[in-house]
This record gives sequence, structure tokens and C-alpha cells, in this order.
Amino acid sequence: MSGVTFIRVPNKLAQLTRGKGGIAVGEAVKRANAALEGLKDASVSIIDEQLAEIDRLFGPGNPDRAGLSLEVLYDQASKIIDAGGGLPGSGLEECARAVCDLVSRSRAHNTCDWDAIDVHIATLKVLRAQGQSLTAAQRRTVLKGLSDVTAKRAGDG
Repeated sequence: MSGVTFIRVPNKLAQLTRGKGGIAVGEAVKRANAALEGLKDASVSIIDEQLAEIDRLFGPGNPDRAGLSLEVLYDQASKIIDAGGGLPGSGLEECARAVCDLVSRSRAHNTCDWDAIDVHIATLKVLRAQGQSLTAAQRRTVLKGLSDVTAKRAGDG
């Protein structure tokens, strides 16, 4: 194994559990879960803020939405993807990726289909409200339908 250097990275959890005065693994796991719960709350807050802003700017209730850059929609959907770990199993990340895909395809075909955007926004809202209670098969069906809408409405179908 010439030329290969192994670098040991300190493992904080292992350090906490070893030696005199160390904590039990169960306690370390509880602490880690508590820290993750705080991150989850921040993630959910980001998702809710971005979803509200997407609806406000690009939803059917904004008569001036046609004058907005779809790049803003893409950026907001990207933030939902980044924060999506706060609601695992909801399908929100995949739905936000579908929004980005719709924007990308719309740009490539020089189109903007507001009906398709409305469907994507409505799906984001549904998945935020009920995504974690859906079965995996139900989420797959919803996301497959979204993919079909994207392909058909963005000039690919």
C-alpha cells in the first residue's frame, strides 16, 4: 500500500463514551437526537417560509407573476431541497426538484406554462401538509404525475 495515507479523524461520540467520566452511548444518542430536533425545526421553518413566498409570488393569486423571473422560483425551490431533511419521507424534496426541472425545461423551450406551475405549487402545499402521512406508493404516484405534467407542459411531450 505505498502512497496511501490514512488519516484518523477524531470521533466525538467515541471520545464521550470512553474513559472515566464518559457518558453512556444511550445518553450520547439522546443528546444527538435532541440536537437534530433543533435542526429539524429550523429546516421546517425554512421550508414554510419558502413555500409561502413561492405561493405569494408565483401562485395564481398574484396577477403580476408573469413579470417575474422564473429564476426566483428556481432559487426558492432549491432552498426547499436544501432544507428538505426537516420533513423526511414527505416527498417535498422531490417535488421541489420537479419545480426546478419545470423551470429548467421551460427555459430550454422558451415557454412558461402557468397551469403547470400552479400544479407544482399545489403539490408542494399538499406534500407539506400531508406528505409524511402518505404511503411511499402514494407519494410515488403523486411525484410520477408531477413528472408527467412537467414533461407534457414544458414542451417535451
